[in-house]
Amino acid sequence: MRWRRLGRLCLTVHGEQSPTDEEWTAYLAGIDRHVPLHAQRVLVVSAGGAPSSAQRKRMVDALEGAQVPVAIITSSLLMRGAGIAVSWFNPFVEVFAPHQLARALDHLGLTEWQRAEVPRILAQLESELEISVIVDERRVA
Repeated sequence: MRWRRLGRLCLTVHGEQSPTDEEWTAYLAGIDRHVPLHAQRVLVVSAGGAPSSAQRKRMVDALEGAQVPVAIITSSLLMRGAGIAVSWFNPFVEVFAPHQLARALDHLGLTEWQRAEVPRILAQLESELEISVIVDERRVA
C-alpha cells in the first residue's frame, strides 16, 4: 500500500495484497494529519488488495458520519465488493473500471491542477508497488 497527499486529495494505491494493520494504522493517522477527514477527497486504485472489514470499520468510525467523496478504480471483485460495503455508509463512494480515470476525477470534483498531477503520481505509486492498474482511456475502444 502506498499513498500521497495532493491538497485535499488523498491518492491511495493498493497492490495485490490487503494492507497490514500496521499500514492501515499509519495511513489513518497520516491522512488526517493536515486536512480533516470530512474535508477530503479520496482516490483509491487497487490491483486486488482491499482493507479488511475491521479496517473499513476503523475508517468509517474515523469519519464520524462525514460522507467523503471516494472514487475506487479497480477490476478486482474483492475491491469492488469492499467499495460497495463502504457505500452503505457513504453514498458518495463510487467504483470505476481501470480505463475510467477521467470519470473518477470528475466524481471527485478536482481542480485542473490536481487533474494534471494525478496521473503522474499514480504512475509513481504503481511503480513502487510494481503493479499497473490504470489503463489509458485512448486505448480502450
